[in-house]
Amino acid sequence: MNAIKYQIIKVRIPVQGTLVNINVNSDKLYKKITGIAITSPFAIPYLNMSTLSLQVNDKEIFPDDFEIKLLTSDQSVPVNERFYLLDEVADGSTIKGKYKDGDMGTVDYPHTVFIYLRLEEKQM
Repeated sequence: MNAIKYQIIKVRIPVQGTLVNINVNSDKLYKKITGIAITSPFAIPYLNMSTLSLQVNDKEIFPDDFEIKLLTSDQSVPVNERFYLLDEVADGSTIKGKYKDGDMGTVDYPHTVFIYLRLEEKQM
């Protein structure tokens, strides 16, 4: 059976409109990043303009101003189907990006957004 690990990147949003830099490494024990999903403590309205740019080992995955609403889903979607599919090298890869809060007036601050990376093919 293919071992799966979910690596969580926590993005703390202290105030409206915050831009947060992301700079982490993927788990060295897994070969592949096979998916990404984002959750927020709030139901994300269709006007939410939060964005994410993301690179794995300097390879662009999502360009500047990529809307996170394309990477989120509600609870009506089964957990394993919520992931945007990827096929990138894990193995300690450098993951860099920027999360820009959509400056929603109806959301409580501070809050945390979670970026989930699905990692597979555990190395023995």
